[in-house]
Amino acid sequence: MKKAHNFRIDFSNQKVLIEVSTAVFPIPIILHAAYHFIDEARVMVEKGKNDKVIVILIPEKKQIKKSDLEDLAFEFNIQLISSFVEEEESRKQAGVRDTIMKAALLPQVQNLPQRKPSSEEQSQTEKVIPKLKC
Repeated sequence: MKKAHNFRIDFSNQKVLIEVSTAVFPIPIILHAAYHFIDEARVMVEKGKNDKVIVILIPEKKQIKKSDLEDLAFEFNIQLISSFVEEEESRKQAGVRDTIMKAALLPQVQNLPQRKPSSEEQSQTEKVIPKLKC
């Protein structure tokens, strides 16, 4: 059973308008969800009233049924939730990811040979430094 109250079908113009609350979903999440539809629809995002954003999806294929527009709206809502969950999980795992990256890269950075600049590089640096001092 499909039921949602956050979208409106404009069948005569072959588009669906989805109203999303920025109090529930931050704008970057809304844009991330909308991005997933750029291959199958023209996507527009507009500021709505109060804390709302209107996402307009116009399918690329012509001669679509009303049910196709409804399906597109439901798919957007699913993607919106998915994008939100992905972002939350990514935020939760950021510390672990950073620790793993540091552990993997730090030994390699510490083992890099130290290189002294060539005389040409040193000479170019000495020419630039006086110009930087104002």
